Amino acid sequence: MKIDFNFIKDLPGWLKTSLVIGITISVLVGFFAFARYTDKDDALCRSCHPSIHEMWQTSKTHPSDKVTCYECHTKYIEAFPEAGESLYIHYRDKIIPENFNSGRKVLNGNCLRCHEDIPKFKEVKNTRIVKISHEKHYKSEKVKIDDCMVCHNSLAHDKYAIETNRPRMQGCFLGECHKADIKEDRCELCHFVKLVEEEKVLEKIEEEKVLEKITDN
Repeated sequence: MKIDFNFIKDLPGWLKTSLVIGITISVLVGFFAFARYTDKDDALCRSCHPSIHEMWQTSKTHPSDKVTCYECHTKYIEAFPEAGESLYIHYRDKIIPENFNSGRKVLNGNCLRCHEDIPKFKEVKNTRIVKISHEKHYKSEKVKIDDCMVCHNSLAHDKYAIETNRPRMQGCFLGECHKADIKEDRCELCHFVKLVEEEKVLEKIEEEKVLEKITDN
């Protein structure tokens, strides 16, 4: 079966122009949509980092259905280019994420972009056992930490059996940070629940989780 395209000759000029523009735009949009999809697909990451990919998929802090690889591991690009910047390069890199990396600068920038209010917290909300003041830690007068990864280095790829987004205790005592606080009577600096009561609190939390699962089902 042959298709006769001679009818195109009889179409008005405006319609021919519209068809050419429409087809061109469709091809470009389709190309960039396909390129963006394949570049964002986590299968690419999994092919080289299977174990890290598995940790991310089971992460409770940054669930894989809400936070993807490119959101943390690519440099965020603003909606509009800066003066003198190439429009093509700017929007090409924004549409098709490139240069995935685990550099502290990129990761920290993305943390603050999504959690810009956290550095101002005097005390972390909704905590039951440990209280941490970000206001006293992040760029404060005494503690000049300006990198979220110093304390939160396992947010999406937690290698521990019990996942948590809190800093590890041993990390707090490394170096000079809390060297003077390794005393029993100083535990309340971070633990507003007495340590002897922690086990009961944890049991209560687990009971609540079980009840939530039963309710959901």
